[in-house]
Amino acid sequence: MRTGLMKLFKLAFVTFILSFTFSVSAVEIVVDGAKRFQTIEGFGTCLNAWTRRFTELYRTKEFQEIYVQQVGCTMLRVNMWGPVFEKPIEDWTKISYEDFDFTGRNDRTQIFIDFGQAILKLNPEVKIIGTVWSPPAWMKMNKSITDKESNAIRANDYKDFTNRVDPKYFQHFCKWMVEYVKYHDKHGVPFYAVSPGNEVQFTQSFESCVWSGQDFAKIVTMLRDMLDSEGYENVKIFGPETMTSHMYEGGTGTYVEIIKNNPEALAAIDVFATHGYEDGVKGEMEANSSRTFWNLIKDTNKSFWITEGGTGEHEWPAPITKGIGNALHNALVAGNCSAFLPWQVTEPSENEHAFMVMDKFTPKSYTFMHYSKFVKPGSQRIEATPAFGEVQVGAFLNEHEKTLTIVAINSNEQEHELNMTFENIGDISSLKVFRTSSTESLKEIVELKVVNNRTAFVMSPQSIVTFYGVITNN
Repeated sequence: MRTGLMKLFKLAFVTFILSFTFSVSAVEIVVDGAKRFQTIEGFGTCLNAWTRRFTELYRTKEFQEIYVQQVGCTMLRVNMWGPVFEKPIEDWTKISYEDFDFTGRNDRTQIFIDFGQAILKLNPEVKIIGTVWSPPAWMKMNKSITDKESNAIRANDYKDFTNRVDPKYFQHFCKWMVEYVKYHDKHGVPFYAVSPGNEVQFTQSFESCVWSGQDFAKIVTMLRDMLDSEGYENVKIFGPETMTSHMYEGGTGTYVEIIKNNPEALAAIDVFATHGYEDGVKGEMEANSSRTFWNLIKDTNKSFWITEGGTGEHEWPAPITKGIGNALHNALVAGNCSAFLPWQVTEPSENEHAFMVMDKFTPKSYTFMHYSKFVKPGSQRIEATPAFGEVQVGAFLNEHEKTLTIVAINSNEQEHELNMTFENIGDISSLKVFRTSSTESLKEIVELKVVNNRTAFVMSPQSIVTFYGVITNN
């Protein structure tokens, strides 16, 4: 009798342990189409145009197709290059793109035109955005496009730095930007948006220009008026392109507050844009930075873009444990980010700054593609709860194309069963499943059946999965 009781106790204990283990490993996700957030405008990068090796690569049809068709990029950030207009002119109304010089050392900027033309042929909906690293040297107090060393200002204090635009040339600067917009337009690469300054708080030994908060607000207002008067009301203005996490006094938050407190500047700017770095080099991946920035701007009804940033390591599982996967999820879900453009598309070797190695994909590339290939412009993020936990989940509904995309990241070393319930989505019968893991690279592995608005999938350890389905009625 005692032996029988012991066996019964052991069986009950094992059943309890198994039940407890199952309850821990199961993740219940509710995707609700009635709760909606930001509309996605696109994914993309800037180009490394410093050497002929890269410019030759970008001019190949194969790489152009990689950027648009394989990676799925729908945006491109380009450099509005100051040295194309080196001859001083006192009458700002006489500044004309017809006097710009893209020959000699300026020919590297031509790649942005060439590449832009090529990718627009592949996808006419690609958005080109332009940033000024430095205006023409003659407009600046130091008469140079660079500074002698790297440093930073506070939003309300230029200190003694002269790597900035002379106030008497503010109109000249804006007119030069408008003419740059005209030049791109004439060559079939129209700008969707432009930014007056790259990282306006930082002076660098490379092309750079600092702006105080008050002067930045002034230049944004002036630029908006000039663009509108020249017939470019549709071209958006974004900025200040400082660091997402720099919320200290005099940092990014101060720039935003100055704009918010200036009605003309707030009306002029269309997008608040930041860069995803901790220090200007190391990528910043934390959810709290994006969430804090969004809370600062959400009452303005302006979009939030991340227009540059590091992307972490390439080797698996770094892209989903401390890299680009974390940056994407946190920006999109915690920060309601509408456009995400890390620094560069490619480099000669694996490093922090790009997600490819020349024309070759790495695990970091495939992680980026889980979003860029499936979450198309016009998709609206909808609620997926819990979004943060053992598995991180984001959901996106595209009503125009009638598609649902869910991206889930399991950065743990244990597998988790993902039980998904769909509410207010419409009729969806199945989901295609694409996975990247230690052994797979964006591999289509199965098609899940959705029954009574429910489905389940076992997330393998340290993997990222995209679920993609067509809605037949919504």
